[in-house]
Amino acid sequence: MSPLLITFVQMVVLIVLGIVLRKMRIIDERIQQGLTNILVNAVIPFNLISSSQHEYSKEMTMGLLAVVGAATCYFAFSIIGMRILVKKMKIGDQEKRVLVSTAVFMNSGFVGIPIMQGLFGNKGLILASCFNMVYNIFMYSYGDHKISGRKANIRNILWNPVTIATIAALVLYAVPWRMPVQVRESIDLVGNMTVPMAMIIVGSTLSTIDVKKLFTDKISYLSTAFRLLIFPTIMLIAVLIVRSKFYMMPVTATTIILMTALPTSSINVIFCEKYNCAPKLCARNFTQTVALMIITVPIFLGICTALFGN
Repeated sequence: MSPLLITFVQMVVLIVLGIVLRKMRIIDERIQQGLTNILVNAVIPFNLISSSQHEYSKEMTMGLLAVVGAATCYFAFSIIGMRILVKKMKIGDQEKRVLVSTAVFMNSGFVGIPIMQGLFGNKGLILASCFNMVYNIFMYSYGDHKISGRKANIRNILWNPVTIATIAALVLYAVPWRMPVQVRESIDLVGNMTVPMAMIIVGSTLSTIDVKKLFTDKISYLSTAFRLLIFPTIMLIAVLIVRSKFYMMPVTATTIILMTALPTSSINVIFCEKYNCAPKLCARNFTQTVALMIITVPIFLGICTALFGN
């Protein structure tokens, strides 16, 4: 079974569990809010620290720099582009904020890292983790404040558990020292709760959604088109241009493109639930992208294999 299919099946099982628990009233709004707070303020920071402990390879230096540069450019330009696009759209302010965030931010950690590791082994794991670190900086600073609607300032961006953990993870990844195995395994134990908790919360939110609206929401389709088709196509063109002038390993080029072709981040759903910012719209978009990625991601993988080889 392919890593893509395994990841999809695991996510579906956890989402269904969340739906069942909400329908059985084992999870209610109060419990869901509590789980969300635990996830954002405790579990995710541990997962970020855990991601910093992958083995560093000198031969991957150029690849890592290319991934950091590509990820930074992607987030900067996609944010600017989406803000310009939604500015004159005749939809509510919350819908605009959700549209920008769901179109820009992908599921780089929960979906991207396992897929890249399955496809390319340790090289894919290291490159995807590096991309994910850049994602964390943008997601937990701009993304958080975009969805919350609060004014962003340096203190608010830096003084929260997730951002602090992200900065610490970057430092720990850059230095040659790695934590003792006992400490690392303890951190992993907490960090590994991220995906199950996030998917259960998503399922709980989905259980309150009108199924008829799931695939009839025009706003969701617009966001999904950018997330799964438009942005990865632009990145593919950009990588081809760069590779025509500079050497780039095939695995690096493929990882950069596939990481921008992933479904919407489930953290978007968590933040929308936390700040009550159109959570049902966000959950519908998340579900759309997860369902449709089974078609779009293999297509981009096939294109990358044909162009670059691996």
